[in-house]
Amino acid sequence: MFKFVSLQTKHWNHIPEKARPRACEDTKGIIAINHRNEPVAAALFDTWSFNSCQIHIWIDNPFVLKHGFQDEIFNHVFDTCGRNVIIGSTPDDNPKALKFIKHMGFTEVARIKDGYKDGIDYVITEFRKDAYPLAVVSGGQ
Repeated sequence: MFKFVSLQTKHWNHIPEKARPRACEDTKGIIAINHRNEPVAAALFDTWSFNSCQIHIWIDNPFVLKHGFQDEIFNHVFDTCGRNVIIGSTPDDNPKALKFIKHMGFTEVARIKDGYKDGIDYVITEFRKDAYPLAVVSGGQ
């Protein structure tokens, strides 16, 4: 089993550097903790607007998804924080991440050519509150 807690400073160094976004003034997050009290997944949110936020996800143990991590993410943004859209930006040279976010129910809305670096586009995705909980129940299909 996992427990889900709010992001605290002590969790930050457990998130691999490659998966860790730059901490912003408005960064919030949900951390999945295993039975040894170690972080095994994180959903970090920043760039909050009146209706949306950006998301950054790191998962070391995929079983967190079977134990409610996805629900925790969507409930936090949509219900607790009162937003209607979650925005993701993923480099197009990371097919594993793109497949995962599609499975979560995010849809591609745009690509920014060379947005990540020369030759690597940013894929912009969104998840809208009106798609929840349908995407969670159906596995994003």
